[in-house]
Amino acid sequence: MKKKTPKLYCLEQLKSSSGDQFRSIRSNIRYTRVGGEIRSLLVTSSLPDEGKSTVAINLAIAMAEAGKTVLLIDGDLRTPTVHKAFDLPNWIGLSSILVDHTRLEDCIISIEDAEGLSVLTSGPISPNPAELLGSEGMKRLFAELSVRFDTIVIDSSSVLMPFSDALILATMTEGVLLVVKSGKVLLKHTSSAKHLLEQQGAHLLGAVLNYRKKSRRSKIRGEDFAEWASSSGMV
Repeated sequence: MKKKTPKLYCLEQLKSSSGDQFRSIRSNIRYTRVGGEIRSLLVTSSLPDEGKSTVAINLAIAMAEAGKTVLLIDGDLRTPTVHKAFDLPNWIGLSSILVDHTRLEDCIISIEDAEGLSVLTSGPISPNPAELLGSEGMKRLFAELSVRFDTIVIDSSSVLMPFSDALILATMTEGVLLVVKSGKVLLKHTSSAKHLLEQQGAHLLGAVLNYRKKSRRSKIRGEDFAEWASSSGMV
């Protein structure tokens, strides 16, 4: 199934309700850690097609709007979409650095329309993504990037897949955001994803309820794209 190209709500619709919801999530995340801000964040979902890439991308834009230097990494080395959202080339990227030792400076792209935001695309699809993401080279790279940028946001594959990519990345970041598609995903799927993340020692910050239909009484037409739920409110 072909993945949809994520929309840039925070850039294309500066005064939209959807853009404001991502900015609201940015504020919620900011105060989830006692003693300092979350500086690295993994965005994932229990199953594919829940809108995790859209959330990761727009949250990164919202964080850059707040004056941070932000790096958005496409850590989904199997079905990457970040480069499509920004219309960027993807012939080099994260996999190129890890496999071919391509220079970091050649792979990171600054986004002109979003001051402070840079993107590291996935690069060519690798036959062994889990091995690359769990390698010592990835750990060294992440440590270097953490020094260069105020905040790192990673878009990863989904948790309940027959591979461990998301769980590997979850152990590297200071927090994990679980995206849940309203009306599609069963509670047991969300609970299973939450359990697996916590088993790995991941710090689950909370969930984002995506595509929640507006009620007929709502004055705003359409759908919500980012309704926050703290981890304490999850099953």
